[in-house]
Amino acid sequence: MPTVAFRAVRSRRKFNKAPEVQRKMKTELIGPVKEHFIKEFEGVVSDWTHKPEFKVRTFFTMDMLKVNVFPAGPNKDKWIWVSRGTSGPYPIPKSGPGLLAFTLGYSARTRPRGQAHVGSGTATGPKVIGVMQVMHPGIEAREFEEVIAEDNKDWYSRNMENAWRRIIRSL
Repeated sequence: MPTVAFRAVRSRRKFNKAPEVQRKMKTELIGPVKEHFIKEFEGVVSDWTHKPEFKVRTFFTMDMLKVNVFPAGPNKDKWIWVSRGTSGPYPIPKSGPGLLAFTLGYSARTRPRGQAHVGSGTATGPKVIGVMQVMHPGIEAREFEEVIAEDNKDWYSRNMENAWRRIIRSL
């Protein structure tokens, strides 16, 4: 599953109150940081009809603070297909008889390199009815996770370093 992870700057000093520091840093990760990243991911899918849910896993070790955001729910596959892309061409339907009806043109809501909300998301062009099978060209990867990670790296580092300083001063 696609995830977003960052590494925070840590102090080289050893503290006698390490468990307390660790508990407070976990609280910081679970609170504002988790909310911020869920809003970032939900902002990408705000105009989607079938939106995935997003879940967050946080990891805290002595070396690293890590935040993993991943899609969940019944529409998680749609996020993965759009964000990671699909390699084509592949037949639709993959097997079995069936008649397809579709519109030839489509204006995508997103573009590669994480550009969301740029298209109308509507079908355009003539309708085709009664085709047994088509070859889908594939989906070009949008790379939403990478763009969100790049855009928020400075925000995350700044907030975690400030949290670290606040916690150390409070002890």
